[in-house]
Amino acid sequence: MDNGFGIMNGIYAAEGFGTNYYFGARYNHYFNKYRYFVEGNVGFSSLKSQVLENLAAFQVFKSEGLFTYEFLLGYDARPLGGLPYVVFGVAGLNQGGQSKFATVLGVGKLIPLAQFFDVKRFGLRYDIRDHIFKQQINDTGSFIAHNLVFSVGLQYYF
Repeated sequence: MDNGFGIMNGIYAAEGFGTNYYFGARYNHYFNKYRYFVEGNVGFSSLKSQVLENLAAFQVFKSEGLFTYEFLLGYDARPLGGLPYVVFGVAGLNQGGQSKFATVLGVGKLIPLAQFFDVKRFGLRYDIRDHIFKQQINDTGSFIAHNLVFSVGLQYYF
């Protein structure tokens, strides 16, 4: 059981746009007794902002859709202990029709459900990740944006 597939949902907090529902799927491959792992995932959300709709008479992006994909490396010092794992990697963001690359940093925890129930191939996973990238809106100067992803999901091992 060195592989895992999971579904996740949570909140995507886009800097300056507020928070929206986020969902996606992830695939993991584990090494060295779950201490190291590589991960690929995709996620979907929205850039809809009620505040911007009320304050501005223009649309910032061509669409409100958000699509993310990430390639991460992870390290878990205590796979069955209380310490969180750390991840870092790269992400591709398509937000409102604009494509960007981002650096990703994050922490989280994978809890095997076999510790609590009679199921050996499932786990509960939660994490927080930061998408860090350079953003420019309209003709203003660019700035470093931090979009946060809070997610929880179910993982299946095979």
